[in-house]
Amino acid sequence: MNQFIMLGCLWLGACATAFSQQQTNGVNYQLGPIPSVHKPLAENSVPMGNFQTFEEVKLDLPITSGPYEPTWKSIEANYPGTLEWLRDSKFGIWIHFGPQSAGESGDWYARKMYVEGTPAYENHLKNYGHPSEVGYKEVLRDWNPKKFNPKALVDIYKDAGERFLIIQGVHHDQFDMWDSKYQPWNSTRLGSKRDLIGEWEKAARKAGIRFGLTFHHEYSWWWWQTAFQSDTKGDKKGVPYDGNLTLADGKGKWWEGLDPKYLYGINLREYETVAEAANSRWSPPQAGIFSDHLEYAEWYAKWWALRMMDAVDKYNPDFIYTDGTDQQPFSGSGTGTGYKCDAMQRVIADFYNKTLDRRGKVDVFSIVKFRKQTNGTVNTCETGIPENIKTDQAWIAETPVGDWFYGPNFVYSSDAVIRYLLEIVARDGAVGVSIPLRPDGSLDEGW
Repeated sequence: MNQFIMLGCLWLGACATAFSQQQTNGVNYQLGPIPSVHKPLAENSVPMGNFQTFEEVKLDLPITSGPYEPTWKSIEANYPGTLEWLRDSKFGIWIHFGPQSAGESGDWYARKMYVEGTPAYENHLKNYGHPSEVGYKEVLRDWNPKKFNPKALVDIYKDAGERFLIIQGVHHDQFDMWDSKYQPWNSTRLGSKRDLIGEWEKAARKAGIRFGLTFHHEYSWWWWQTAFQSDTKGDKKGVPYDGNLTLADGKGKWWEGLDPKYLYGINLREYETVAEAANSRWSPPQAGIFSDHLEYAEWYAKWWALRMMDAVDKYNPDFIYTDGTDQQPFSGSGTGTGYKCDAMQRVIADFYNKTLDRRGKVDVFSIVKFRKQTNGTVNTCETGIPENIKTDQAWIAETPVGDWFYGPNFVYSSDAVIRYLLEIVARDGAVGVSIPLRPDGSLDEGW
């Protein structure tokens, strides 16, 4: 009897060890397909749900086991405090680079190429064709930065004195720059067919440079609503842009098997202010919940989190960065409009538990852009300068030397950039300076 008990204990222990290793050395959650949604209703006809009365959803998404639980209370209680290496690292390079560079139209090319009259729209017509026939998916297919050499770039950056790299993992365009387990529209399957984040990681580690990965895809579901439009005048008036395509439409075409919904998302223009905001220069829709798409919203939040967990698992970064304007992603307000859940807390807890298991300590941090003081997070200041010395929490200022994505003939003076760096460091901050790369991955010689 005792032998059976002992064998049973050994078996359970082995299973527990295997489960722990599975959680630490791979993200194995099986995310189901995109939930079906109803046919879009008339634009601007559906009111948003009240985000203030909507209870935050606790996702049933497992994380790496450890002391960090997916709550702000647990994260704050367990995090060791501001890292000394962050305080000492005053200057870093922001790697804002991806297929949107191909448009040579500056920031947000993917969204603006579907907005009539913008430079991005006109450039797309000239370089690719009409977005009802040749859309952003073709940009992804053709983008191949043949001169992209992370090792050479890191050597240049290190020689310039940078102490850390902020590397874009995925921008609002939903294109993952790594061998992504949960996003088929990624750099290993399209364009150059290279694991671009993997190449950055190798170059950074060889140079002894700390690096973080950035994730901007939380609000892509409303950011991409321009792709569901059509021209309002001219020969193509009323002809839908390619965001309206379905998986079935790809049969026999180059993108057969790649579902456009994983790139452009779904049409949400029935909600009040969504269509209007899509054509604004920047503004998100009004605060609220996409109440008639809750099943999709939960799927999307899990998809968002799993892609981050996957990248953390593969590349073991020194920090992660989430874009946004509100206190956390998926808050129901600001850039977090649409849903309310604890996806951010789960990602951070998983990151810290995994790092503790791998390194024996948590010497990493999480940037939650503009978040209030929270032990365990770092916030940022985009292009601005605080009035006084800012010592309430660790922070990183970020600024480009021109536009965020490459646009020719647009660059700030070196005096302005250096002055900005000095002003930020004098206020107890660090600076991430973005130097946009050309579409082929090279530096603009004029800069």
